[in-house]
Amino acid sequence: MRIVDNPVETMWADGRIVDLGNPDHQIVDFAEIANTLSKVARFNGRNPGLALSVAQHCVMGAQAMENEGATRLEAALFLLHDAHEWALGDLIRPSADLFAAVCAELYGETHLHDAIAACKAAWDEAIYFAAGLPSPEAWTKRQAKLVKDMDARMQRAEAIALFGPPAGTKFPKAATPKLTGAIRPWPPGKAEEQFTLAARRLIGDDRILGQTSLAALRSAL
Repeated sequence: MRIVDNPVETMWADGRIVDLGNPDHQIVDFAEIANTLSKVARFNGRNPGLALSVAQHCVMGAQAMENEGATRLEAALFLLHDAHEWALGDLIRPSADLFAAVCAELYGETHLHDAIAACKAAWDEAIYFAAGLPSPEAWTKRQAKLVKDMDARMQRAEAIALFGPPAGTKFPKAATPKLTGAIRPWPPGKAEEQFTLAARRLIGDDRILGQTSLAALRSAL
């Protein structure tokens, strides 16, 4: 499904040229997703020491959902909710707000936030399809609320863990997630491993390893 008419090209780690404007479930590689997200930093990496990775955020949030009684499917939906950052990177909300404000002031009305959401949604659809899971537009109200709420709760808990209690005042009050272990940044290797293990358990080896092998085969042709 094309997002825009003209190709928007980027280079993958193996040298392939990928069109970001044409999300394709056939190029989704969960090994690449685990590796990339393990090095994408939450909060723009501003905390002292190791950055907290998007991969760790997704794994710990999925674990917390299960600890609170969510189904394996619901936890799997959370695990992949930021997987589009494998393709698109992470544009933090304050930066997006700044770009939108500048566009509005210099060039008139802007739909920048809508454009960002559309790009994320298109890549979400490809990734969730590759995983054999419903894409966000097909989620039930319960599923959508669980993922959205856990994302917000994790963000607040992470901010407090990384920057101290005063950081919690910057976010709406919310119940602390029922975590498995404290929020301490993992090294990239551990984050990649834990994301892969969680994906294999929640989604299944046939999808995770099979899709990874399929993507690797296509890149070799």
